[in-house]
Amino acid sequence: MNNDYPPIILAGPTFQKRRPEKSHPIPLPPEYLGKRSELAKILGVKVEGLSTHLKSLNDEQRKVIFYKITHDGPVSLSGIGLKPLVDRSDKITLAIPTSDSFDKFTKKIQKLEAASPENDYVDNQDLVRIEDFVQGEPKDRLSDEFFADYDSMVKKKTIICEIEIQSLAKGKIQRRTGIATILSDLKNAFASGVHGTLFQHQEGEGICRAVIRCAGDMFRRLVEEDKWQVPISWFEAKPNFQTIKTVWDNFQFSKLGKITPPDENAPTICIIDSGVSSGNPFLEPVAKEDMLKSFLKQAPEIPSDENGHGSGVASLAAYYAINLHEGAENEAKAWIASARILDASNQIEEECLFSKVIEEVVEEFVPHGVRIFNLSVANMAMKWNQHGKRTQPRSSWTARKLDQLSQKHDIIFVVSTGNLHLDQIRDYLQSGNSYPDYLCDEESRILDPGQAGLALSVGSIVAGTLVASSAETTIALEHEPSPFTRSGPGIKKELKPDLVEFGGNLIQHTEQNWVNSNIGTNIVMASHRLSPAATSSYGTSFAAPRVSHKLAQLLYELTDLDLEHVSAPLLKAFLVNSATYRGDLEQVKERLELIGKKRWLDLLGYGQPDSTRATDCDDYSVLLFHQDKLEAGQVAFFDIPIPEKLSESSRKKRITVTVSHNPEVQKWGLENYYGIDLKWRMFRGDVDRDRVLDSFSIEDGTDSTDEEIELLNSTDELNFEHKSTFRSRGTIQHDWHEWNKHKNEFSANHYTLAISATKKWGRQVKPTDFAVVIRIEELGATVPIYNEIATEIETLIEQRAEI
Repeated sequence: MNNDYPPIILAGPTFQKRRPEKSHPIPLPPEYLGKRSELAKILGVKVEGLSTHLKSLNDEQRKVIFYKITHDGPVSLSGIGLKPLVDRSDKITLAIPTSDSFDKFTKKIQKLEAASPENDYVDNQDLVRIEDFVQGEPKDRLSDEFFADYDSMVKKKTIICEIEIQSLAKGKIQRRTGIATILSDLKNAFASGVHGTLFQHQEGEGICRAVIRCAGDMFRRLVEEDKWQVPISWFEAKPNFQTIKTVWDNFQFSKLGKITPPDENAPTICIIDSGVSSGNPFLEPVAKEDMLKSFLKQAPEIPSDENGHGSGVASLAAYYAINLHEGAENEAKAWIASARILDASNQIEEECLFSKVIEEVVEEFVPHGVRIFNLSVANMAMKWNQHGKRTQPRSSWTARKLDQLSQKHDIIFVVSTGNLHLDQIRDYLQSGNSYPDYLCDEESRILDPGQAGLALSVGSIVAGTLVASSAETTIALEHEPSPFTRSGPGIKKELKPDLVEFGGNLIQHTEQNWVNSNIGTNIVMASHRLSPAATSSYGTSFAAPRVSHKLAQLLYELTDLDLEHVSAPLLKAFLVNSATYRGDLEQVKERLELIGKKRWLDLLGYGQPDSTRATDCDDYSVLLFHQDKLEAGQVAFFDIPIPEKLSESSRKKRITVTVSHNPEVQKWGLENYYGIDLKWRMFRGDVDRDRVLDSFSIEDGTDSTDEEIELLNSTDELNFEHKSTFRSRGTIQHDWHEWNKHKNEFSANHYTLAISATKKWGRQVKPTDFAVVIRIEELGATVPIYNEIATEIETLIEQRAEI
């Protein structure tokens, strides 16, 4: 938390990178202006000669040819029939032809030669910086070190190096397919280790970096043979770090750096799982020995982990990530308590009721101050889909017990959505149900208790595409949904999962139709043994504890605000308000939109949380928060100051609102699951509160009268990303509004946030705890707003104290 800019009591923030400034053309130096015509003529002759040669080639010949461009300064290749292959250095670019001639290049040179300079600028001026343009040689793809030593390298018995593989196909899917084909061709060329070995590889956007080992003669073939000229665009010495396989092979706990335990006042997370092995050197500094309990009837005195699942979960809850590199330091942020409920086979004892055991665990640990419970255990027999809801007794869902305990004790359960089995994924792919479509299938829905309404349900996303000791490619790319994660929605068709975190990836062999895990795509975690102290695996089970870790960090941070109590709704609202979608997800969104509107939300929820950003403010980004109780039938109104000076900014502005509450839940049915439903709306200016109350009676998406539509329009309600009926289904309601042009009249009066509580049961219901967190930000970081909003809030508080 930035102590100079603490969150302000009323609402909350989300950090965004500053927008890059618009680039301007660099004036052409005088020496170039004087020689412009002469340089253009020389370049024109070279281009014309190469164009003639290019026209004489057939399509297959053009696929293996590239060009070397030497330039003194930045040069744009746009619109001249060339596409960059690799930047060999600041002054040398390798490029491939995109057509069968350089006619466009020639026309631009002619325009450059004839152009008249204006304010030291001319059209196509970048081309003057081109010093040479020639057909590339195979060795041009070598780093300087390899280029100088090439003749001796091809005679060596063994060479280890990094290569860059590139697919130039159009379209994201086509590029991934192209890379997979190149890797397969490379594997075949290596002949299962006879001529070489592919250690590990990692995909980017149309690019794949790989570490290989081969003999000198094989290295020469990769450099000189036509078939590898374009697919392998670069060779360089392997950097001085280990492959993930070598890290695993050489890992010794004694070679790690400092292991730092949590602060003595850090929160404790209870891991409800297979137990925790406190003798493991990663877990010994974080496990509270007096809070390691067994709830097994057959082994009440054995709280240690016989399976490994619970210990792995515990390590991620404490550290977030485990670093195994020699000398690496690992710092824990949370203490660990453990409730062992699974036996050596990783199963609940036959004579035990799952929900009853959970209740016993909570009653045991809540008196010790534990408020965060991580449950990375799901019931494979109970999917939250239409069939499951019809065939399973409604009283048997464990999710209901979690919700009842959450409301009773003001605690937070963090639960995983559950995983798809490898054979299930393989069957989907073999039947033509491709990624990510199959993740939204009825049989891919979240497992009980992942649908729990008051819990934070966590799905899995991919951290990267690193693959070790295999030529296969990953199913998903960075930040996309993991190939095994399950989809929502929840009990009331609300958004589930709520959040996502890194849980791993899978690799596939498309020809042989198999799917598997890989140490490069897995998550590193503590084992349940003394040695080896670490292991790896994948699953939403290991995404959930990372959210628990961030919750603990956030709870620790919020103690600095001197609040009498940090309620569970406030803690959830702060964390969810910090969530963002990372990476390029457009393809995933487009595919899933074909299945159903906004179906991608059933996999990604509100995004990946950031515990640091959850409480950080600065001059341009302000967090407001409030926690209280709300009775059925009440509407809470909040004045939200929006500075008039935002009109000075041409950049995008954003308001992010997160409302959370902990209502009572039904003991049996599902029709009216919550005793109180909340719905919120935000309005611009000094809106008439009677009109706001009337607006809550008009449901989005229903047939409204002309008078009702006129009422909604006249209240000047802000248009958020989601309709209010969609976001109002659950107990965590998160949404954002963005705008570019801010008119002065927008700030003539404070904005109004109205939160309405509706009673859903015929009997009496308790007031519900609720919290709201609002972030107001000027994304261009050009107009400071923090101090003005803080002053306005202080004035509002003083005015209300006088009433």
